[in-house]
Amino acid sequence: MQFSWVHAMDMPPEKLNATATEVLDMLDRWSDRMHGHHTQKRQYHRVPYRTLMTVYIPYNDHMAGEANESAGFTVWSRNLSRGGVGFIYTGQLNHGKYLMCLDAAQRGELWFLVEVVRSRKVHDHFWEYGAKLLERASI
Repeated sequence: MQFSWVHAMDMPPEKLNATATEVLDMLDRWSDRMHGHHTQKRQYHRVPYRTLMTVYIPYNDHMAGEANESAGFTVWSRNLSRGGVGFIYTGQLNHGKYLMCLDAAQRGELWFLVEVVRSRKVHDHFWEYGAKLLERASI
């Protein structure tokens, strides 16, 4: 698993959260401007979903409910659909499977095995990711 840590991780948490919010706002403004200019290939409608989510690296593909807790990290969600979730993170993640808690800031009960299928570098050392929801996981 490759992670590319950047100086953003050295920021105080309040500054990092503020920067993440600014990045999400920029991405949303860009999407709003481009709406109707590009053909959408999405299977399901996306809705805004802004919260902190927790991500873990599963032990293997066959153990969706098991995670190496020492490898957990926090990401900022952007949007959600029936088939996937969009989020940003300050590190570069490999495409592949992860265990994700979609409501870590609330009750911590919505766990899914996801597959990161899209990534791009965006603003202020953040990367944007798109992940498919593969299956519900029980922790």
